[in-house]
Amino acid sequence: MWVMRCVAFWLGVGCLVLPWQSLASDQFDAGHVPFAITVAGKQIAYRDFVRLVMPGDTVTVKVPAAEDARQHFTLLLDGQSQPARSPGVWRWRAPEAGSVQQVRVRRADGEVVQVHVLVMRPLEAARGQYLNGYRIGSYPSTPLNGNPIYLPPPGLIEVTESMLDIRVSPHFTLGQFLCKQQPDAWPKYMALREPLLVKLELLLEEVNRRGIRTDSFVVMSGFRTPWYNATIGNGAYSRHIWGGAADIYIDTNGSGRMDDLNGDGKLDMADARVLHDIAESLFAEPLFSRLSGGLGLYGPRSHRGAFLHVDARGHEARWAIP
Repeated sequence: MWVMRCVAFWLGVGCLVLPWQSLASDQFDAGHVPFAITVAGKQIAYRDFVRLVMPGDTVTVKVPAAEDARQHFTLLLDGQSQPARSPGVWRWRAPEAGSVQQVRVRRADGEVVQVHVLVMRPLEAARGQYLNGYRIGSYPSTPLNGNPIYLPPPGLIEVTESMLDIRVSPHFTLGQFLCKQQPDAWPKYMALREPLLVKLELLLEEVNRRGIRTDSFVVMSGFRTPWYNATIGNGAYSRHIWGGAADIYIDTNGSGRMDDLNGDGKLDMADARVLHDIAESLFAEPLFSRLSGGLGLYGPRSHRGAFLHVDARGHEARWAIP
């Protein structure tokens, strides 16, 4: 069965026709909505997503032009209905650092997009290596090969315990990406790049389409502060310190290790290879070229199973560590 997969997200809108079998609704819900809205300059077509802004930024929400009454939209900001500045356009100024704003855009037919706007704490507020008592360390003073994605982030998300379950995309929560350091320290601070979330969601959808049923990936390691990243022996330009990488595996039986994805009765690097090959074929599609990045294979150790590193650095990188 040929199905048309329409994708609308931060890198644009497009349709890709591929020979994929469509799943029944009771098996896996990808979280798509049949329209795209624009929030702070980026398109979103998932029921749940996140946008990161700085204090004082202008936040603009735009919806598709209304073609009939069913296309009428309303916007709730923290539960309060907001008047449009012009047809299909809402605009306001982001509040102080550390704020969380819930934006719900509802279409007349009941379809809803919920976006959490997280107002970051400026990195310049750090004192030495610490931000509000949380150790950050130092970002590299010069970007790798002059690439601006390796510049220090302008700010970091301030995370309290009450924010851990915020959905940053349909199948991932903010808490899944927190750094493992200072477990009892609150608030914590982290970076998170929206392209990584899109990449994980697309990979999760494809995994399910290929018959591996799982509601999410286990994120073994997401964001790492530069300080923590150095303490575990990783390089200064790891995409983890920008919130742009995730080490993931599939664990549907709660074992704490990658499932036996190839069905050979063993838990080894070959299972991570299954996930790797799905990702490789999916992101080779021209539509996803702006999501190119790193794929790293890691074999099991005594304290953990095999896993796959995924990032969206903008150019391909491949490696394997048995």
